[in-house]
Amino acid sequence: MKIGKNQEIILGINSTETVINFRKEEVNTLVVLDSNSNQRVKKIIELATSKGIKIFYTGNKFFKNFKDINHQGIGIICKSKKEESELVLDKLLEKESLLLLILDHLTDPHNVGACLRSAAAANVDAVIVPKNRSCHLNPTVRKVSSGASELISFIVVTNLVRTLKKISSYGVEIVGADEMANKNYLETDLGLKVAFVIGSEDKGLKRLTAQNCNKLVKINMPGKIESLNASVSAGILLFEYLSRNNNAY
Repeated sequence: MKIGKNQEIILGINSTETVINFRKEEVNTLVVLDSNSNQRVKKIIELATSKGIKIFYTGNKFFKNFKDINHQGIGIICKSKKEESELVLDKLLEKESLLLLILDHLTDPHNVGACLRSAAAANVDAVIVPKNRSCHLNPTVRKVSSGASELISFIVVTNLVRTLKKISSYGVEIVGADEMANKNYLETDLGLKVAFVIGSEDKGLKRLTAQNCNKLVKINMPGKIESLNASVSAGILLFEYLSRNNNAY
């Protein structure tokens, strides 16, 4: 089984099911480990069959190519999903209510995938990452996101600072998560158009990124742990926005 040009394989039960449900017209083949007896896999096979999708059963040799990913013995070959350009952002900025998640040079694919999952759960309009020194969509990100990467716009920008300034010019409030901030996120006003910025766990927000945020907020941690996983911080802030703007989405 070969993966053709302009095609990709997405691995794992949740991701595979999401692609079948939301990108069926772009699907080529469902690939299943012939010894797979998982009941959810059987249901996915039934779903694929009902939609007229080809099914290819294979041995361990094929999946050994993806030994670093918990593939669960199932994957789907489909048209490659392209990362979005800044043109998509231009259209989004015209919205009356807007929720964005900006990842400031996160390089760990597990963190990025988990952030995508939180973002999709909160119905975020888009996730934005810089082009350089940042993790983009890859098989690990897609697997960890449990299908979220197929449901959300993933926008790659050339210059993050310039993008922050542009977003702010459209009346979007840019709120950066910073453990050294003076204000707790619960004490901060949030409007209808907000972009939350999350930095890496080890270094936090970059200096220029922080300087171009309208507000910096912290998440109080009364325990002995000094920092939260990036996706946890993102989830807390995103759902705080939703709790205050329950009519926005």
